[in-house]
Amino acid sequence: MNSLRVSKFKSSPITGGSLFAREIIEIDDTYVTIRKRKFPYTSLKSKSIPIRNIINIKVSKTGIGTNILIESLSKTIIFGKGFSASHTSEIRKLLLG
Repeated sequence: MNSLRVSKFKSSPITGGSLFAREIIEIDDTYVTIRKRKFPYTSLKSKSIPIRNIINIKVSKTGIGTNILIESLSKTIIFGKGFSASHTSEIRKLLLG
């Protein structure tokens, strides 16, 4: 039985994320996925990119937290905001190797 290791990172209102609709970035062996809601009681939307197709990762600092932009070969973009600096550096490390 194969066990798939999944790393999860959640945005926080303390670092600029939404109070009621937190964003979650999940990284497993093959995909990076973001799950988010626009409003607290709306449906959960997710977007995935194969790790092998990632071409660019940009981290921008905001006043109290960081945002991360992940781009793929197929022009798919994952944008997450309100993460701590340690989370974005760990995400970057996991994706770039």
